[in-house]
Formats: sequence, C-alpha cells, structure tokens
Amino acid sequence: MKKITWIGSMAALVLTISSCGNTPYTTTKSGMEYKIISSGKGSPIGYGDVMKFHFSQLYKDSMMKNTYSQPPQYQPVDSTQLPAEYFGIFKQVRKGDSIVTRILTDSVFKGGMTMMPPGFKKGEYLTTTFKVLDILKADSAQADFAKEVQKFREQDSIHAIAQKAKDDKILQEYIAANKINATKTAEGTYVEIQQAGGEPAKDGQSISVKYTGRFLNGEAFDSNVDTSFHHTEPFTLTLGAGGAIKGFDDGLKLLGKGAKGRLFIPSVLAYGSQGSGKIKPNTNLMFEIEVLDVKDAAAPQPAPVVPAAPPKK
Repeated sequence: MKKITWIGSMAALVLTISSCGNTPYTTTKSGMEYKIISSGKGSPIGYGDVMKFHFSQLYKDSMMKNTYSQPPQYQPVDSTQLPAEYFGIFKQVRKGDSIVTRILTDSVFKGGMTMMPPGFKKGEYLTTTFKVLDILKADSAQADFAKEVQKFREQDSIHAIAQKAKDDKILQEYIAANKINATKTAEGTYVEIQQAGGEPAKDGQSISVKYTGRFLNGEAFDSNVDTSFHHTEPFTLTLGAGGAIKGFDDGLKLLGKGAKGRLFIPSVLAYGSQGSGKIKPNTNLMFEIEVLDVKDAAAPQPAPVVPAAPPKK
C-alpha cells in the first residue's frame, strides 16, 4: 500500500556513523547541519544527474526510517526538484560517499504545521544518513530503477514463501492457545465472527467499518474507535480495489452489515518484509472489526446527451 521519488544493513549504518565522528558539521542557512564522508574518488555529481542511494533516520537511538530493506531511492539533483539546502549538499557528492544530516526537532516541528510525535522532545536531533550507491545519467536511471525493483520482487517472493509458512504456524498456535473459533480464508487470513451480520460483502461493494488494529501482544497501533489515535470517522473502502492491506480486504469478505469479529492477518498479507511505522517487518496483525454498512457500488452516471445543432436553413 513506486515511481522515482525523493523523500546495506544496520551494521553498515552503524559503521558509517561511527567512522565519521571526527568530521565536523557544516551549518546551512536554514540551520540544518551536515557532513560528507568521501574517499574523494570519482567525479562530483553533475546538474540533473540522478543520485541512487539508501538512507536511515534516527531520533536519538530509535530508528525512524530505513530504506535498506527496499529497492534503492533515486533523486535527480537539480535546483527545481530539491529544497535549496539539500541541493547545496547533494551537488557535492560522489559515488560511494556518505552524507549525514541532523536537524533539531524544534526546527522540524516549528509553527505547529506537524504535531511532534509522542516521546519527542525539543532540543534533540533527527539524524539522517545517506549512502550514495551510484550516480547515474537521467536517461539511464529509469532502467536501473526497473532492474532494482525486479530484483527486489524476486528476492521478496522467495522470502515470502518461507515467511507464509512461519506466519501461519504462529497464528495457528495463537488461535489454539486462546481458544478462538476462526475460519481460514483461501488467502490465509483467519476470521473470527463474534456477531453474525447480513450477507457477506463481495468484491466491488463499498464497506464501512470501525476497527482497532493490534499486535498479537494486545498493543494497539491504530484505531478509529480509540480517540487517542485522532481519527474516529468510519473507514470506507471498495472491496477488491486495493484500498487496504490484502489481509484486511480478504477477511472482510466473510463479514456482512452488523457483523463484529476479529481478523488475524499474516505478515505476508499485511506489511510484509518492509513493515510500516510502528509495525516491524514480518509482523502478524489482529484487527477488531465492526461492520457499519455494506452497499453496492454506485452505478456509473451516463454521459449527458447534447442535442444536435439544428440544421442550417
């Protein structure tokens, strides 16, 4: 739930950070600090060239973002597509360089434009480390990106076969240990119906639900019931249209209007090997569901008929 867009392993990241401790930071006009760790080999990136890279972002010791489990990122380096401070930094890099930027939380969340996440404090740094994998000409970047995506899909598919069996074993053991009466779908989602509803929803129908998403240890990670998550409007989607993770969509097909139940979703039908936010890679999920409504999709409106112009006399 990828086009070329801006936004190694953890051991490689730690090595990169520790090896640049003696390099001083330079401060940009906006107050962001940066340092470039370079071997000095190769030519600097040219205007309009594409930087191929991975990045990781830390808040103190906590990992906030990490692209190393995804295909590389690609960013054209020109002043029309980058904020001025990033253009000034990236135009200096060479293949193999590492870039470390840090910015105070006071600057990131100033003006109330974005709410500071729980646990964040003023005066602390968000630190981002970029590893420049290659520098490409614009006309070859798209082909390189397609090759990396294909390689990732092949590797992820191989991983998913083994992960699917592992997920199912974990869910079966959890369901048995908690004496849950659940039905397994053909895709692999387990559905517990706690209150029967109307006729089960079908692909193409619109379904509105209240939900709370939890890890198997009971911790909630999202909800439109719990006001602490700051969104209480019903979640409405069209089944089969890709509006939710596959396991959520899959499990709802056993529930009708008025039904209540729980979906136990294997990681391969959730956020897979990449995870998302608080959801770590390869994490099985549970959703408490109440179906508020199921409707047929609205029929497409016919195009208006425009009267023909009267013949000229």
